Amino acid sequence: MKISFFIASFALLLTACGGDSTETPKPTPIPENKNPGNFIVSVNNITIDQATVTWTNAIDPDGDNVTYKVIQGAVTSTSLNGNTYTFAGLTDNTTYDGSVVATDGNGGTNSTAFSFKTLKKQSSNHGDFVIPGALTDYYSSMDFTKTETPLYEDLATLTIAKHTTFLQYTQRHNYLYNADADPANSDNVLLLYSGVSTYWKEYQSGSNSYSPQTFNTEHVYPKSKLGNEHSKADLHHLRTCNIGVNSDRDNLAFTDGSGAYGVKNGAWYPGDDWKGDVARMILYVNLRYDEPLTSDISTDDINLFLKWNVEDPVSAIEIQRNDVIEGAQGNRNPFIDNPYLVTVIFGGDAAENRWAE
Repeated sequence: MKISFFIASFALLLTACGGDSTETPKPTPIPENKNPGNFIVSVNNITIDQATVTWTNAIDPDGDNVTYKVIQGAVTSTSLNGNTYTFAGLTDNTTYDGSVVATDGNGGTNSTAFSFKTLKKQSSNHGDFVIPGALTDYYSSMDFTKTETPLYEDLATLTIAKHTTFLQYTQRHNYLYNADADPANSDNVLLLYSGVSTYWKEYQSGSNSYSPQTFNTEHVYPKSKLGNEHSKADLHHLRTCNIGVNSDRDNLAFTDGSGAYGVKNGAWYPGDDWKGDVARMILYVNLRYDEPLTSDISTDDINLFLKWNVEDPVSAIEIQRNDVIEGAQGNRNPFIDNPYLVTVIFGGDAAENRWAE
């Protein structure tokens, strides 16, 4: 009886002390979420009012999908799945600081800072000129508030810098007949001095099988008087010309006159319809190559060309030539774009201002 009581008491004691073999299992720990990895941010396509932020992918150690937000000041983008964001409507010459934040959707984040400065808006510096839209890029570096020698030097620098393709003389056939095309008949060229419209295939060349051959190439600034090899193939002063007329002109200096072209007192008058063209071509050669405008070129030095630039305004074929030659060589004749630049630089009577307000 005592033994049974002892056994029952011992069993009760074991139960009270946790002696039961059945235990409550511990919960499995939840893995710690890891932040997205580092990534690189860059800013490009910066203008006066825009900039584009791009970034590499942030690799998430847990394999979570990563999205991005761009924060700049009070502006926060919506969630982005891509890797680029463009700011617009910015202020010129201003520094912007911000960051790209990578988020894994489970509370994990990582961020990379960026900073950029917008470009400074350039003042127009056009003086009293309104430059046509098609020419604004070409002349964007020019300060047209300058006059005389400073303007001449800047125009020369621009004209030289833009002359990026140097043609061989034989390559003129590839461009000259388009440049000199008759605006009234594109199959023909307008010959200098005579003004005759002639079928373009009639150019004189040993490699040309076409017959007859009636015109060749005139160096308006005589080839024999040029000191720069590049100038001899510069299309800006090469013109189609009747073979006989070209021979008559030879390398004579230009002189004043009236009416038709021809020799006058041992010098050459280009004709009323062509004297402005000649003046602007000769002035271009002086600007581009620093070739002199002495008595070898003109019986009245530069004064003759200033006079002709005023008396004979820019023609349609000059404008056409300027566009074609820019495509071939890269540079333009600024005195065709605006003859008034000659007046601003050299003085004298006012020429036509093609950029008037």
